[in-house]
Amino acid sequence: HGAPFVVQNENRISSGASHSSSLFKSIRHIGNSYEKINFVSCYSANGSCFSNAQMLANASGRPVTGYYGKINILTAKLPTSGRTFRPQHNFIAHICSVGNRLLSCPIQIGFGLKHLVTRPSDDNVR
Repeated sequence: HGAPFVVQNENRISSGASHSSSLFKSIRHIGNSYEKINFVSCYSANGSCFSNAQMLANASGRPVTGYYGKINILTAKLPTSGRTFRPQHNFIAHICSVGNRLLSCPIQIGFGLKHLVTRPSDDNVR
């Protein structure tokens, strides 16, 4: 699942930059059998150079197609629904990674607060 600048994997929410590094480590064993990555995750293109798709392009060294807004596997197949991000030069990639991590902070805090408010109270357990 995705939101601008963050990705949720299982019960963990992390910045797109940190998630992209771990995601690439898990898929790099595939080798050079792919030229382009299709990152079907909501809001993966939002944020332009700070987007989650850009973070994955930088981590993988491959072009990555990301998507604006909410997306699913069916709408991702529409020809105009995605944007391709190419790996950036090291200095720019580093600046954008820092930006992605900073921009993810308020969103991660918001998710944390929402979890605190919506979680069942222990007072009701007997």
